[in-house]
Amino acid sequence: MDRQKKIHEELLNWDDTVRRRKITLSNPVFIKGLALAPIAVAATTFKNSFILSLMVIMLLTPTRVITSLITRRMSVPLKTFFYPLVSALVFGAAYYAMYRMMGVTAFSLGVYLPILVVDPLIVKNFEKTRKESFLYSVINGLRNTAGFVLACMLLGCLREFLAFGTVAGIQLMSVSLLPMADKPFGGYLIIGLVSAVWSLCVNLYKEKLIKEDAMYE
Repeated sequence: MDRQKKIHEELLNWDDTVRRRKITLSNPVFIKGLALAPIAVAATTFKNSFILSLMVIMLLTPTRVITSLITRRMSVPLKTFFYPLVSALVFGAAYYAMYRMMGVTAFSLGVYLPILVVDPLIVKNFEKTRKESFLYSVINGLRNTAGFVLACMLLGCLREFLAFGTVAGIQLMSVSLLPMADKPFGGYLIIGLVSAVWSLCVNLYKEKLIKEDAMYE
């Protein structure tokens, strides 16, 4: 009975179900297509993906929380200016923290860390007129962060394996299966293929729930 009720509620409130499951059903990269440029160009290895993920961890949720607290009474045009400003300030602190932790390695991705400041992954909420509570902004920020980190690390490891036969620097194969995997074109191609499979799995999951719900009736 509990299973039946759970499935029925998931289907009845499917949009809310998708919104809550940022890691799987509405992954910010594979489903929403956010932060594609940084990932396609910079996330070529486990190491690069880790650096990119670490920056998003320190940038996304703090930016969302700060802006949700300060912009409650702001109009959308003003938020359009304020969101990137807050993002830039948080980025400066995060960049310095990464430098203290990792040294010059933190600079290895070049412009593809600073570009996150204005990426929709970080600032896309400026157009929302609905006020966010502190708790909601924290939870949603962490969900989006987790979804991005999963996608970024998965793609980084996959591209490193295809291009170099290694994962995290550990040699697994002596041949390169797809030499262009570490190039931007290869990155976009792989993201597209993984996104297609990911979307297919989401659709199959929904169909499975529909069939299972029908069995209980």
